Amino acid sequence: MTSSCDDGLEELNVNPNNPEFVLTNTIFNYGTKRYSDITRDEFNMGRLDLNWMEYWGQTAYADEDRYLYRETSATSIYQNSYFIATEFKTIIDLNLDPKTVPIVATVGNNENQIAASRIMLACIFSDLTNFFGDVPYYSYGTQDPDFQALQIDNVKSPVFASQQKIYADILKELRESADMINVDEPVFTSGDNIFNGDAAKWKKFANSLILRIANRLKAVEAGAANTAIAAAIASGVMTSNDDNAVQLYESSDANASPFWRAFISRTDFAVAAPFVDLLKGKTGKYGADPRLFEMAAPKAASINSVKAGDYNISANPDDYQGIPFAFPVTNLLPRSTYSYMSSKVLRPDFGSVLMEYAEVQFLLSEINNFDQTFYENGVRASMEKWGVPTGAIDAFVARLPAANLENVITQKYVALYMQAHEAWAEYRRTGFPNTDILLLPGESYTLPADQAAASKLTTYEFKAAPNSLDLPFRIRYPQTLQTLNGENLSNAVSKLPNGDTVLSKLFWDIN
Repeated sequence: MTSSCDDGLEELNVNPNNPEFVLTNTIFNYGTKRYSDITRDEFNMGRLDLNWMEYWGQTAYADEDRYLYRETSATSIYQNSYFIATEFKTIIDLNLDPKTVPIVATVGNNENQIAASRIMLACIFSDLTNFFGDVPYYSYGTQDPDFQALQIDNVKSPVFASQQKIYADILKELRESADMINVDEPVFTSGDNIFNGDAAKWKKFANSLILRIANRLKAVEAGAANTAIAAAIASGVMTSNDDNAVQLYESSDANASPFWRAFISRTDFAVAAPFVDLLKGKTGKYGADPRLFEMAAPKAASINSVKAGDYNISANPDDYQGIPFAFPVTNLLPRSTYSYMSSKVLRPDFGSVLMEYAEVQFLLSEINNFDQTFYENGVRASMEKWGVPTGAIDAFVARLPAANLENVITQKYVALYMQAHEAWAEYRRTGFPNTDILLLPGESYTLPADQAAASKLTTYEFKAAPNSLDLPFRIRYPQTLQTLNGENLSNAVSKLPNGDTVLSKLFWDIN
C-alpha cells in the first residue's frame, strides 16, 4: 500500500496552475518598469543628482542639496540594479534554452528579445559604473574572466570589472544588439512599454546609446570611440521625437510614475533657483526660454493646483521663481515665493526618458565639431517635446549663440531636465553648465525681495559637505559590500584616486 501510494507522488504535488516559468514579455514588462521606478524615483534621483544638477531643490531641509546623500540611496541603486539585471538575463537564458525557445517565441522574435535585453543591460551597467566606478559586470557576448556578475549559482563574490573594460564591452554589446535585431519582426507582441514592440526603434535606441557612451569615451580612447560612432550613425540613430525611448506609466496611482506616487501627500521639492534663473534669462547668454512655462508652475500655483492641473499658466517670466538652492532655512519661506514643477511633470502618466532625439542631435553637433544645425535641431526637438508653440521656438532658436562646447552642453542641460543621471555625467565630463549658471560650494546667492523679507537674509553662502569644492564625482560603494564582498571591494577601492569618496573621479572624467 505504501509503495502504491508513493508512486507518482511528485506529479501529484505539482500545482497545475503554477507555470514553470513566466513568459518573457511579462518579465520584460516588469524589468523596464522596475528599472525606471528605482533609478528615477524621489530618493535615487530626486534626492541625489536631480538636486545636485540644481533642477530641483528641497523645501524642508537642504542636506542632500549639500551632497549629504543617504546611504540607503547607494544601497538601493546598487542592489536593485543587479536584481533587475537578473530579470533581463533570465529573458536571454529562456531564449537560448532549446526547451523554452519555442514557447517564448510565441510572444516575440527570439533574437529580438535577446537584443532588447542586452540593450537594457547596457543601460543598467552604464548607470552603475557612472555612479560607482568599477563594479561587478555581466556580458552576454564576452567571456572575460573579470565579468562575473549575475552568475549566482557559481560565483558568490564577483570581482569588480574595471570601468574601462565595462565601457568597451557596453559598446560591443550595443553594436551586436543593433546588428542582431530583425526589424521585420516584433521584439514583443505585448509587454514592451518603451517602444510597444517596434524593433526598428529598438535598433535606433541601441545606436543612439552608442553615441552617448562613445562620446564620453572619446577623450581617453579616441580610436575605439570614433569607430563606434561611425558604425552607429551608419546603422541609424533616432531621427525624431517619435523615436524617444520613454518608459510609459498609467493614470492610475498603482501604475503611476514614481514622482507622482512620491508627491501624493508631500511637498518636498520645488524647481531650483539656478535653473529658473537660466530659463528666465537672468543667467547664461540665451535670453528668456519659453520652456520655463512648460517645466515649472507660476509661484502662485499651490501644489494641489499643480496636481490637479488647474492653475493658470503665465507667460510672464516674473511670475516664476526658484527655491534658493541649499538654503539653510527654506522652512521660513512661504510656499507662494517659489515655483513647483509644472503639471506636465507632476502627473501620474509622466514617462521616464531613457534617451531622446534632442540628446542625439546635441551629440551629433559635438561629434561634428559643434555643428550649428544639429545644435539648433536639438533645441528645437526639446521645445517641441515640451509643447512650446512654433513661433516661440523659431524666435528662441534665431537668437541662439553659435555652437561651441559651452553652448551645446548648456542647452543639452536644459533639454535633460528630469534626466538628471545623464546631466550629471555630462557635467563631470565637460564642466558645463559653468559657475555662471550653477551655484557651487563657497559661492553666494542673493535672494529675491520676497524671500529675503521672509527669511530676513539678503544673501547666503552655499556650504556643501566637508571638503567639497565641486559637485560629487561619484557616490560611495554601499557599506553592505564590506561584509558581502569585502576583498573584491577593497581591491576596487584601491584603484580610486581618492579612495571610496565622492572626490574620486571616474576614468573618463578628465576635464
